[in-house]
Amino acid sequence: ERALDSSKGRIMLGFCASNAPEALGGLKSWVNSIALPRGMLHGMDVDGVPIPVEELGAVYVKYSTGGAMTFGEMRRSGRGFDALWRPGDALLESYDGDFRGVYLNVELEMDGVFRQFGLLPTDLFMEEEEW
Repeated sequence: ERALDSSKGRIMLGFCASNAPEALGGLKSWVNSIALPRGMLHGMDVDGVPIPVEELGAVYVKYSTGGAMTFGEMRRSGRGFDALWRPGDALLESYDGDFRGVYLNVELEMDGVFRQFGLLPTDLFMEEEEW
């Protein structure tokens, strides 16, 4: 129920990976395995021109079941629709950190408690032939 209604809370995943295929394979397997909403992937192009995967290097993928901003927050920020995310959207960006794996954050009905688990294996839900 929580995956379909962000007012019940949200789940955020952060994938730290050596390359884009590893991060995206992990994202796909996690989202499918725990029945989370699927959205759009942002950050793999520049003005609509795809970035070659081999040029990306190490990446961080941020995923959220809840939108990043409400309309009120969006208006106050002055960023317009660029700030609007839909449930299941993810953002891929370059990453220069040393950590590898998945951070799992769970927010329950805005109770104010910070719950972060990690680093969990990127391939936790992958079948052996998917590696």
